[in-house]
Amino acid sequence: MARLYLIRHAQSANNETWDGSDHHPERDPDPEITAIGHRQAETLGQHLAHPHAEPRQHPFVSAAEIRFGLTHVYCSLMTRSILTAEYIAGACDLALEALPDIFEKHGIYDVDGDGNREGLPGPGRAYFEQRFPRLGLPQEINPDGWWNRPFEEDVAFIERMKKVVADTRQRLDESDECIAMVAHGDFIDQFVNELMGVDRHRHNYDNHWVANWAFHNTSISRIDFVDGSHNVVYMNRIDHLPIELVTW
Repeated sequence: MARLYLIRHAQSANNETWDGSDHHPERDPDPEITAIGHRQAETLGQHLAHPHAEPRQHPFVSAAEIRFGLTHVYCSLMTRSILTAEYIAGACDLALEALPDIFEKHGIYDVDGDGNREGLPGPGRAYFEQRFPRLGLPQEINPDGWWNRPFEEDVAFIERMKKVVADTRQRLDESDECIAMVAHGDFIDQFVNELMGVDRHRHNYDNHWVANWAFHNTSISRIDFVDGSHNVVYMNRIDHLPIELVTW
């Protein structure tokens, strides 16, 4: 049996200032995490490293183990994901690796005064090597910026998610790994949709929330891979957070 923990990043500067629109003037294309975000991520790392923090076992798999037992920690190349994942990798004494395809919907982009969204390059290899020296980088990251392409439209996002889910299924259906994947709200939403064959409910995606599922900052969602089946054990757990650190 393999386990996948989908973890939303800690509170970002954009989360803190979000007003329901992606066009607000304080929006950063690749934001840092806030002071609260650092506290959330530190608490999350301690929780995932605790030897008795995961008593929720798969209902049909006998197991006495009550720890998370992570074997791998992955993050996107977006700053808020890396900063969050560093706390997990440090607390669990694991290597941290970036996966190029688990970035948030749309990629890195800015919005001009007319509301047009334009893709931005994002940082290049030298930036990541200097700022995040323990981060394992994919070979394709070059000096010109890891994103460096147009704004990702919804059709392209869904096609990317189909590939990510297919690759993840192939890997975990054939392993006993326990993976933490630190990603993003829209990413996790569509990952669950695609894996479990859930339609993107049109009213939800035409609304301002734009999701089937809701995920707090640093929330944990667990999926078990058992003999070809894929079982959601829980979603959006924030047991590790005191009430003053619960944010969207």
